[in-house]
Amino acid sequence: MKHPVRSLLAVSLGAATIALVAPAHAETAGYYIGIDTRNPLASGVYRNLPNPNFNRLTFLYAHTYEYVPGLAPAGANTFAINHYHPIGAYSYSGPSNAPVTQVTSSNNRIPEIHTGQPPLTLVPSTNGLFAGKLVNARTEEHFSDMRWWATDDLNQPTRYGPGSPEWILFYSSAGTRTNSVAGAVVHLELVSKTSGLHIGATNALDIVTNPGDRYNLGAGEAIRFTPVFWVDGNAAVGTYSATFKLIDVNTDGGRTPFGESGLFTLDFKVAPEPQMTIAPAVHLNLPIVTAGYVLEGAVSMEGPWTPVTLPHGTHSGDRQTVALPATSNLRVFRLRKL
Repeated sequence: MKHPVRSLLAVSLGAATIALVAPAHAETAGYYIGIDTRNPLASGVYRNLPNPNFNRLTFLYAHTYEYVPGLAPAGANTFAINHYHPIGAYSYSGPSNAPVTQVTSSNNRIPEIHTGQPPLTLVPSTNGLFAGKLVNARTEEHFSDMRWWATDDLNQPTRYGPGSPEWILFYSSAGTRTNSVAGAVVHLELVSKTSGLHIGATNALDIVTNPGDRYNLGAGEAIRFTPVFWVDGNAAVGTYSATFKLIDVNTDGGRTPFGESGLFTLDFKVAPEPQMTIAPAVHLNLPIVTAGYVLEGAVSMEGPWTPVTLPHGTHSGDRQTVALPATSNLRVFRLRKL
């Protein structure tokens, strides 16, 4: 049986590692703190079992793109565009008839493990409070927007109406992250960190230092927090990590707090001195949205065809350009409809 092919291209190049450009944001932050309302689980190996994250705080990565008019039907609750990735969440392991609840999940790190992206780069600070230090910053690196907001921030119907990027994100995940964080008083608890790594805020060098230390992020629905991860300017080259969880501490008036989040880790690096090299390359020009198609490569038109992973490049309008190093070996590429 032949598979429909959208486009076919033969070029001279070898193996390559490529990546999509970091998605553009409108009024969305990089990360959100929300509540999981799924119960029971609706899919997967543990379908119909109680959701271990039900009514828990969850640390979410906002996977957002520029809004493409007409891609999502107005009024729908589920979209294939803006959506959350749970990072700080509980999970199950083991057989479905005897599951074991884990306090973390396989998708519990930033940058996300499946992307293969290296840790976020710490860069020299120009801020007076952090002068002479290496800090995280919002750069071209994916995942580098370290603003943490409450999901409530997206729920502003008079500002973000149906079809807007914010509305799409808020109602993604089948509408299971739309409950308010109101009533919670959320603390960020440090679980562990690499020696030499500091966790501060925009107005404080250190907010948590030792495992068990907590920092008050404030009223749940109003959270707008930007952590600052930093090391000394002469810190050794390498990876620096910190693991956290979120805890609702408000028991006023007999209130039952939301459950605490799963553990999540953020990875940063002190990079070696940068070096520049010049290398020949071949550029592939593709649509940004390739849902329903898979990019495949082969050494000849006869195959065998294997998927080509797309990790950073550049985009313009609804197109993206990815660069592959050129060699004397022939490679053939195609976009195949699934």
